[in-house]
Amino acid sequence: MTKSISLIFFLISALTPLLAQQDKSIVTLTKDPAGLFKSYKFFIQNVEDQRPQPGATLGKVIAFGKEIPAVLPGRAESELFEYWSFIAPKKEQTYLPLYITIKELSVNEKRVGPNKVTGEVRLNVRFRWYRDMQPVELTGYQTSANYTRPETAFTHDKLIRQLVDQALSHFQKWMAANAGKTPALARNLVLAFKEISNSTSEDTVFYSPKRPLIWNDFKVRSAKPGSRYAAAVFTSFGYEGHSYPKGDDLVVEIGLKIFMVKSMSWGRPESRNAGTLRHEQIHFDITRLVVEKFKERLRKAELTIEDYDSEIQYQFLEAFRDMNRDQEQYDGETGHGLNAGMQAAWDKKVAQQIEALYSVQ
Repeated sequence: MTKSISLIFFLISALTPLLAQQDKSIVTLTKDPAGLFKSYKFFIQNVEDQRPQPGATLGKVIAFGKEIPAVLPGRAESELFEYWSFIAPKKEQTYLPLYITIKELSVNEKRVGPNKVTGEVRLNVRFRWYRDMQPVELTGYQTSANYTRPETAFTHDKLIRQLVDQALSHFQKWMAANAGKTPALARNLVLAFKEISNSTSEDTVFYSPKRPLIWNDFKVRSAKPGSRYAAAVFTSFGYEGHSYPKGDDLVVEIGLKIFMVKSMSWGRPESRNAGTLRHEQIHFDITRLVVEKFKERLRKAELTIEDYDSEIQYQFLEAFRDMNRDQEQYDGETGHGLNAGMQAAWDKKVAQQIEALYSVQ
């Protein structure tokens, strides 16, 4: 009798540590060198846990007929940061600094019969990075897995690790597929300029140093009512732009239009001579030179990938003011072409600037 009591006591004592160990299920993300990424261009900068109840707890699992917490060894953001950083360690400073937000990471089980448990593991993460201190959303990954297991064998820990692996693999594949194709991954902004010199409109003459103005470009053969001038040319400039990713760059291509409008330009019949035409040509040249100032303004401007449109538009308006100011200065100093000495000085100065501009193109 004494021997039996000792045996029962021994069994109870042996079971006590086992039951104590089952008050929670610890999910360990085992680091396997075989899982290291071979090719990638990012590193884990930060992991943020935005679940309703952040921390180490993942949910509830069934053990010995009761619910127990499933937990990570530490807080989720720390555990996943360490695990993902192991899979894709930082190698180059030029790698993309990746921020990962955990929206959901959970496991929930229920007992559906003798030695039979069903469960679901869920994962939802978002990926972003910061460019010029502004967040850039990249992509996300959301998945789940349902399973059935015997009550005596846990499987949720392996599934959680698989889903965590799949999340980073998804981003790796997304980045490889979208590199050079989406502005979201661009690291730098590059300006590219081109002159647009063709049009279907017969009313427009685009600027070209090889094609000076002729009197036939001035469609109106009489002065505006009340005008005392011999002639007037309507010149202006504009731009059209589009952007496209190229490698790590976002190329912003700006097409520049420098033109005169025939139907808005006029010359008195009695004033259609070489001197008057040359004066009007200088007006067109000045417009061309102002466009070069516009390009220089953009090169010096603080253009960002997030908001380059508004800055380009602002610099365009400033350049337009430059054009009006330069045209008024030209007419003022030459007396609208009547001051022969000043007209010659302007002619020489502008001609040299135009020659220098196109000699390097």
